[in-house]
Amino acid sequence: MIKKFARFMKPYKKQFILAICCVVLESMLEVSLPFLMNVLLKNGINTVDDVTYTMDLNYILIIGSIMVGISMLAFLLGIGSAKFSATACRGFGYEIRKEEYQKIQSYSFKNLDEFRASSIITRLTNDVQILSDTLCISLRPALRAPFMMIFSLTFALIISPTLSLIFFVALIFLALITFFIIRYVKPRFLKIQKLLDNINRITQESIIVIKTIKAYCKKEFEIEKFDKANKELKNTSQKTLSVNAFAMPVGQVANYTTMICIVYFGGVLYMQPDHAIMLEDIQTFLTYVMQLLATIMMFSNVLMAINRSTASFYRINEILDAKSEIIDKADSNLKLENGNVSFKNVYFKYNNSADEYVLKNINFEIKNGEFIGIIGQTGSAKSTLISLIDRFYDASQGDIKISDHDIKDYSLYELREGISISGQSPLLFKGTVLENLRWGNKNASMEEVIKACKIAQCYDFIINQLSDGFNTMISQGGTSVSGGQRQRLCIARALLKNPKILILDDSFSALDKITEAKVKQNLRNDLPNLTKIVISQKISAIKDADKIIVLDNGKITNIGTHEQLLKNDEIYADIDKLQQIGGSEDETK
Repeated sequence: MIKKFARFMKPYKKQFILAICCVVLESMLEVSLPFLMNVLLKNGINTVDDVTYTMDLNYILIIGSIMVGISMLAFLLGIGSAKFSATACRGFGYEIRKEEYQKIQSYSFKNLDEFRASSIITRLTNDVQILSDTLCISLRPALRAPFMMIFSLTFALIISPTLSLIFFVALIFLALITFFIIRYVKPRFLKIQKLLDNINRITQESIIVIKTIKAYCKKEFEIEKFDKANKELKNTSQKTLSVNAFAMPVGQVANYTTMICIVYFGGVLYMQPDHAIMLEDIQTFLTYVMQLLATIMMFSNVLMAINRSTASFYRINEILDAKSEIIDKADSNLKLENGNVSFKNVYFKYNNSADEYVLKNINFEIKNGEFIGIIGQTGSAKSTLISLIDRFYDASQGDIKISDHDIKDYSLYELREGISISGQSPLLFKGTVLENLRWGNKNASMEEVIKACKIAQCYDFIINQLSDGFNTMISQGGTSVSGGQRQRLCIARALLKNPKILILDDSFSALDKITEAKVKQNLRNDLPNLTKIVISQKISAIKDADKIIVLDNGKITNIGTHEQLLKNDEIYADIDKLQQIGGSEDETK
C-alpha cells in the first residue's frame, strides 16, 4: 500500500529530500545543546570549596555563543523543513486527487453503480485531505523520532547507564499503551468514514429533491433522518477520539513519573561516597529524557494519525484499483463513417450473477439517416438498450455494430465522439448559455451555434426571453430556465458535436406538440444524413418515424411503421388508444 502511494510523492521528490535533510540536521543540532550545557557547567564553573565557585568567562562566552549559533541554525532549519514539507505534502494530496478524478472519469456505469456519488465525493475530498494532513503532521516527528532517540539514548547511556534503565521501562509501557489504543480505534475510524458517506448521501439527496420534500411537507421527516445519521456519526466519533486522546494523559503520567524516578535514583547515586553521578549529569540526563519522551509522545500521536488515515488509504485504493469492464481499444484507427447500427442476438444483464436478463434476444438494423422510434411501457429497458450503443455498458452476449464494425473495435473516444445523447434528465452546467452549448464542441463558430439552436427551436427564446441572450448565466443544473427550455438547449448542444448518430432519450417530454413537431421536421430536413433515434413514452413523438421498435419486458415485440404496428402489435395499439383517450380529455378540458 505504502509503495503504491509513494509514486504520488515522485513529482515532489526534491522537496521531500530537502525537508528530510532539514529535520535530520535540526535534530542533531538540538540534541547537542544539552551536551554543550553539561560541558559548560562542568568546565565553565569550577568549585573551590563547598561555598566558593569560580567562573571562566571566556569559556562560558565561547560555549554560549556556540549554543546560540546552533539554536539559530536549528530555528532556520525548522522553518525550511516546514516550508518544504508543506509544499511536498499538499502536492502529494493534489496528485492523489488528480489521479482519483481521472480514474472516476474512466469508470463504466457499472463502476458508478457500485460506488455511490456521495461516497465518491467523500473519497475525493475528505479522505484525500486526511492523507495529506497526516503526511504533513507526521513527516517532521516521524523523522525526528528515530534520530532524537539514537542521539539522546547515546548521550544518556554515556552519562549514566544505570539511570537509562528507567527510560527503557517507560518506553515499554508507552509502546504497550499505544498498541492497545491503535488496536481499538483502527476499525472505528473506517466506520466513521462510512458514516460520513451516509451524511453526504442524505444531504445530497435532500438538496436534489428539495421541491418534492416541500411539496409533501416532509421537512420534519428529513430533518429527523439527518439527525439520526448525524448522532450516529457524533457518538462513534466521540468514543473513538476519546480513546485515541487517552494516549496523551497516559504519556504525560509516564513522562512525569520517569522524571521523578530519575531525580530520586539520581539523588541516591549522587549521595553515594564515590558520587556515582554528578548533579550536572542528572540535570543533563533529565533534559535528554524529557526530549526523548516528548519525541516518543509525538511519534505516538503520529502512529494514531497514521492509524486513522489507514481507513482513507483503503477507501482511496478501492477507487484507484476498481477495474472497468469496458476495455478501451485506444490504439484503434477506425472512424465512424456513417450511422448504420445493428443489434444481433444481444442479451444484457447488469450483474453477471443475476438470473434474469434485462434485455433478451435483441435484433434490429438501422440504416444511415433513418429516423427510428423506440417505445415501451415503463421498465421495458428502453434506456438500457441505447446505453449499449454508446458502450456505457457492454452487452452480455451478442454483437453490436456501428458503421459495419463491432463497437468494441473503436476507441471509446472515437465511438462516443460520433454519438450524441440528450438524456431523460437534461442538465446544464453553471456558466453562460454559449458556454453550455459549446460544451458539445468548444470550437463551434457562432454560425454553427445559431444553426443548431434554430434546429432545436431554442434560438428565439435565447434572443427574446433571456436577459443577455447567449451570454445569460445559467445556474448549476439549469434550474434558472424551464424544463422545456433545458431540453431544447441540450438538443442544440448535442447537435453541435456533428455526430453520426443522435439519440434523444425522452427529450420531447416537456415540449408542446407544435414545438415537438418543428424540432422533428428540422432534424429531418436539415440533417438528412444523421441517424436519429428517439425514445419516448409519447406516440406523437415517434409517430412519423421510419421504423418504430416496441419493447416489452426487455424483448422486442414488433418493428414497423405507425400504421403497421396499430394493426399488428397489441401493446402499441393499447398505448395509442390510451393516449388518444387522454388527449381527447385534455382537449375537452
